[in-house]
Amino acid sequence: MRFVRVKSDGAACRPDCPEWISAEGKIVAGSADALARVIAKLGDRRLPILINSPGGSVRDAMAMGRLIRAKRLAVAIAHTEIAPCPASARQCPERFGAAQAWGAYCASACVLALAGGVERYVSPLAFVGVHQLTEVVRKTRVQRAYAVRYLEFAGLKIELSRTLVRERRSTTTTRRAADKGVDDSVEGYLEAMGVRDPVMKLTLATSSRDVRWLTAEELAASRLATIWVDDASPIADDAGANGLRGQPIDAASGAAAVFVAKRSAPVASPIDGRPTELALSFAYRRGGGAALATVTAEGAAASPPARVVLTLYPEGATFRAAAAAGEPARVGIPLRSLCRLKRDGRVVVGFGEPGPRPVVDDGSTARRGEASAAFDLATAGAKPLFDEACPRDALARR
Repeated sequence: MRFVRVKSDGAACRPDCPEWISAEGKIVAGSADALARVIAKLGDRRLPILINSPGGSVRDAMAMGRLIRAKRLAVAIAHTEIAPCPASARQCPERFGAAQAWGAYCASACVLALAGGVERYVSPLAFVGVHQLTEVVRKTRVQRAYAVRYLEFAGLKIELSRTLVRERRSTTTTRRAADKGVDDSVEGYLEAMGVRDPVMKLTLATSSRDVRWLTAEELAASRLATIWVDDASPIADDAGANGLRGQPIDAASGAAAVFVAKRSAPVASPIDGRPTELALSFAYRRGGGAALATVTAEGAAASPPARVVLTLYPEGATFRAAAAAGEPARVGIPLRSLCRLKRDGRVVVGFGEPGPRPVVDDGSTARRGEASAAFDLATAGAKPLFDEACPRDALARR
């Protein structure tokens, strides 16, 4: 399996286009380690995994799934077209590309890697299939011929030297049904990942020489799919939090996958001569690589200007958002910056260029500087958002 970090080549999103990890090909011994190396290079960033695979090693597929779940990543079934990197190439540098759900597939052991996603994106144009698990046994026979020199002395034969003159290797490969221990291990793994029947039932009932392609109803009932991809590609240049697009399979799962923290504060100086209150919200979808910040005007007829600047303290990072007249201003916030707000952070929303750090009297209203409003997110109401977006192991590294 080949892993490549890819950025969308869409013209409309440049320079901040969605990124993902492309996983293409057969899962073999070592694939899980290769994925771990790619993810390690991302640091605190999270990118979705777009997988297209016929399956392969059960052991490595489960290891991949466990790693994906531990890192809280989303998985989508899609083929990635990387230019100029042919599908036959064993390696590619980081590239621009496009993702297509049409004709993409995830079969056999690949399903185990898909199950690891905290959100699992599947298109009606893609295929997910199962069959009985098998084990591949390879035996290699080695025949060697040596030239040996001896010394015979007093009835004894003493070897003086040995030189290899010929070596022949022959390998036989046999495929056999996995034993009950493997089936039990896979069944326990799927249960731990929240995947229900009929996946395991159909796996056991389908010959290893066939593939049982799952229907939309079976994908939904088993929760092997949690989000339907409602377009030709699972990647949307304007999708916000993680670049993935789709519709939750049911309202309950969709609501449970989105975490929002919202605060309101008055603007220190009137806008257009009128007092204005701003509402700031951070939304995060499970498995995403960023949070989406939204600024709207409340309690006054005035709308925030078209250019809004968010400054996150104590980091001091600034993020600029543009909005059409009367529309909310939205901007993506990297998780690294968001998570630093959990401990002792504040967000100042201003207009134009960011000013100096404000003096705050009550934790919500800036006393000096340009027209701005200050927000403190480090409160109990934002705990679900931080718990999902900022796992403890990631916070421990900061």
